[in-house]
Amino acid sequence: MEESIEDEELVHRVAQGDHRALSELYDRYSRPVFATGIKSLGDAHLAEELVQDAFTNVWQGAASFDPSRASFATWLYRVTRNRAVDLARRRRVRPQSAGEERLLTLSGGPEPEASVDGWDVARALSRIPEEHREVLTLAYFEGLSQREISQRTGIPLGTIKSRTTAALKRLRRSLVNPAAEEAQRG
Repeated sequence: MEESIEDEELVHRVAQGDHRALSELYDRYSRPVFATGIKSLGDAHLAEELVQDAFTNVWQGAASFDPSRASFATWLYRVTRNRAVDLARRRRVRPQSAGEERLLTLSGGPEPEASVDGWDVARALSRIPEEHREVLTLAYFEGLSQREISQRTGIPLGTIKSRTTAALKRLRRSLVNPAAEEAQRG
């Protein structure tokens, strides 16, 4: 699948039954969905269930997605939050076993804006070239130094440093003005 395909085009393809488009959206957004589940539900198993449920909802509801009302990231975030609330309710109703921790209440989280910002970053990451996304993912999500990234990928350290600088610039541009980043990439 092309890296340059917009989320909204992918959702349109999902609505037409394209499994590869769903897989691409999953690759782009499963991490933030899982992170939202961990943060709001406090349970890795429920967070995994949340990821599955959210992307099942994307598959089933893709035809109802309206890009004039919200970006895909915002739509998916709403689907995720609603499903997380359902999972939290179900867990509260189910009798707790001995030693099971009480679930934190879910009122939208302590900082819902921070969660939305994370989704915006995920969306921006999906818009930059793969070689840029790779260095940022390894550095910020896996905590690797530039030297460690060089060793893992076999790419010279100088190239990693250049890509990191370029990646941060492109990511910033994509966050501030997604249309401009799209025009440069296109």
